[in-house]
Amino acid sequence: MIRGAVRRVRGAPAAGRRGLLVLFVLVGAFGAALTVGTVAAVQWTETTDFCGRCHAMGPELKAYETSVHREVPCVECHTEPGIAGWVKAKVNGTRQLVEVLTGTFPRPIPAPDHALLPPTGVTCLKCHDIGPLIANGGPIRLVLRNQYQPDEANTRDAVALVVRPVGFGSPAAQVTDASLQPVRGETVARGVHWHIASDVEYASADPRARRIDYVAIQEAGGEREEFIAADAVTVSSDVGPDLARLRAEGLRRMDCIDCHNRVGHGVPSIGQAIDDRIDAGEISTTLPWIKREATTLLSTDYPSEADAATAIAGLGDFYAQRYPLVAAARQGAIDAAIASIQSVYALVATPDMRVTQATYPDNLGHQASPGCFRCHDGAHYRVVDGRVTGEAIPSQCAICHTFPQVGAIESGVLIGQRPASHNDPLWVFGHKAGLASDDPSSQSCGACHTRTYCQNCHRTPAVKVSHDDMVLNHANVAREVGAAACAYCHQPAYCAQCHAEPVLPTGPAGTGGLGVLRRTDAAALARR
Repeated sequence: MIRGAVRRVRGAPAAGRRGLLVLFVLVGAFGAALTVGTVAAVQWTETTDFCGRCHAMGPELKAYETSVHREVPCVECHTEPGIAGWVKAKVNGTRQLVEVLTGTFPRPIPAPDHALLPPTGVTCLKCHDIGPLIANGGPIRLVLRNQYQPDEANTRDAVALVVRPVGFGSPAAQVTDASLQPVRGETVARGVHWHIASDVEYASADPRARRIDYVAIQEAGGEREEFIAADAVTVSSDVGPDLARLRAEGLRRMDCIDCHNRVGHGVPSIGQAIDDRIDAGEISTTLPWIKREATTLLSTDYPSEADAATAIAGLGDFYAQRYPLVAAARQGAIDAAIASIQSVYALVATPDMRVTQATYPDNLGHQASPGCFRCHDGAHYRVVDGRVTGEAIPSQCAICHTFPQVGAIESGVLIGQRPASHNDPLWVFGHKAGLASDDPSSQSCGACHTRTYCQNCHRTPAVKVSHDDMVLNHANVAREVGAAACAYCHQPAYCAQCHAEPVLPTGPAGTGGLGVLRRTDAAALARR
């Protein structure tokens, strides 16, 4: 066929040959343009701009643009490598595009099922070396920040703690290779990243694992430890059927995104966002009740961003009516606070997508959502020979960090190892024996502790609780000291073992190992 075409071209008149040549050139140019255009179009569909604007991902895009991964394209984390992964992503993307064109997409957009995301071995671990994170238990991190109370003076508290890489008394964890598979016979000091350096599996009926009912740990020596949530138990003396039911739901290997689930789309809690704006000088603490009013405004559901902006602008009326002298003298500060609060709302909420700050819980930590307490809530118990024991997954503060120091004065925090006597779980209750006061300067405690380290804790209502009386008369004790005192150490899940619907006012953010949110700072968050 080709030879015949060539002979015809050679035998054709000159004008005809030129016409055919022009035709070949045009066809070739069109084909090249089509190829280049197709490649460019495909490449554009893999950009963040396309993903964020063509898939109704406005809230995710806003959070992404302020995240530490804002330079990483979406496809790096959401698309498996290779042709199969590319085809799968395009098929899924086409379905989503049809939903956008027809207006049938869900509001809010559900967070992806982590089981359907590419394995972290080809995403997270492609850039992050797990070695330094688990070597000798991992690095030490000092956390220092301010938080402001929702009172008239917007009282500042300094928060200081040290994230300890190695939990006290924790055994060594099994070493894994680059794909997070256990390496036989190799162990490492157990730190925060022990969860992915070891063989840990869990069961959750929620595809996003916001609740965990079962945890299994395969130790290096072959022993398998199993833990079950208290409210998943039917008969404590025979939990075999419960374990079988939970295993049947499917077990997942714990990996990076079980904790870092919002690493590319993280949004600060409302309380933290306000505190940060105060520290940045955008919101002045000379405005009475500004922390409380800002929290209330940001925690309210609005039909649109315009309605939210109007409501927040009403803050000026609050000061004009309640504090006319402040309104007259500090109008510039009020206007600046209004503008800052409006910008925070645009970040944490998207009304047209029905997204609020509580829509996508962040599992990293335990301040704005259960996070760590999905397992470390004091109500996940070890199972031995088919029976539930009294041994729970550890939930003490010192498992991951020092007891947070919260107070008006910046307190010294300890970085080194603590004495063996402090490893006793009841140490916090018995350490006062033999001490004359909470001033360590003239006592043996002074070798490690500063005065503020002790006094910041002793100023909390938690120290007023008599746990002997709590056993049989805890309702009266709670009324006397205030239920918020309980929340410094206990999660609602712990109380739910006896109470159907425990409601505990929480302690100051960052205080205690378990009580972490002020209710006023979490008005729009899911009740825990």
